[in-house]
Amino acid sequence: VCECGSVPVARRLIVKGLMPSAAVTFMLAAPVLNPIVIASTAVAYRGRDIFWPMVLGRAGLGFLVAMAVGYAVSDESKEKLLRRRSGRSRGVVREHDHHHEPEPKSRAFFGHLSSDFVFMGRFLVIGAMVAAALQTFVPQSIIGGVANTPVINILAMMALAFLLSLCSESDAFVAASFVQFGVGGQLAFLVFGPMVDTKLGILYGATFRQGFFRTVVVVVTACTLVGCLWLEVLFG
Repeated sequence: VCECGSVPVARRLIVKGLMPSAAVTFMLAAPVLNPIVIASTAVAYRGRDIFWPMVLGRAGLGFLVAMAVGYAVSDESKEKLLRRRSGRSRGVVREHDHHHEPEPKSRAFFGHLSSDFVFMGRFLVIGAMVAAALQTFVPQSIIGGVANTPVINILAMMALAFLLSLCSESDAFVAASFVQFGVGGQLAFLVFGPMVDTKLGILYGATFRQGFFRTVVVVVTACTLVGCLWLEVLFG
C-alpha cells in the first residue's frame, strides 16, 4: 500500500488488537518497503553510479527509521494513541460496541471498507488540494543555491518532499532529476517524503491523538538526517 492507504490499515490493525508500536512501524515502512516502490526506484536510477546506494539505501534506511518511530511510541496504548471518531457511524459502533450475534464475513469486510473510506476520504481530498497548490506555486529552483551546502542540502530535500507530497510509487523519478544533489539529499527526499508530508499530516491528525504527528516528525527527521549524512560520506 502507499502512504495514504497505510494509515487506515494501521488504524484498523490497532483496533483489532495489534500492538500500536507494530502498527505504526508497518504504517511508516509499507510505503518504502514494497515491491512496486523498490522496482520504481531501481528503474529511476538504472545505469547510474549510485544505483545500489539509492535502492538498498532507501529500503534499509526506511526500515530503520520506521523501527525507530515504532520504538518511540512503544509505551503508548490504543486508547492513548488513537483519536476517537465522532458520531455513531456503523464503523464506530463496530469498534466500541459488543456484538453477540455472528456477522457474515463479506458484510463485515464491506462495512469496514466503507467506514474507513468515508472517514479518510475527506482528509485525503483536503491534503491532495494542499499538495497540488504547493506543487503549482513552489518552484523547484528555490533550493538550487543550497545543493552543495552540507546538512542544509539534506534538510532542504526533506522540506521539499514534505511540500510536494508525492506518491512513493513515483517519487524516485522526481528525486533522480535533482542531479545537483548527492546521495544524501536524494535519499532524504525518498525516505522522509513517504513518512511525513502535507497530506499525511492531515491524516495523522485525524487518526491519532495530539502529539503523535510531532513525535513522528522529530524522530523521522533526526534519523533520516543522521542516516543520510553517513551515507553521503560513504558514497558521496
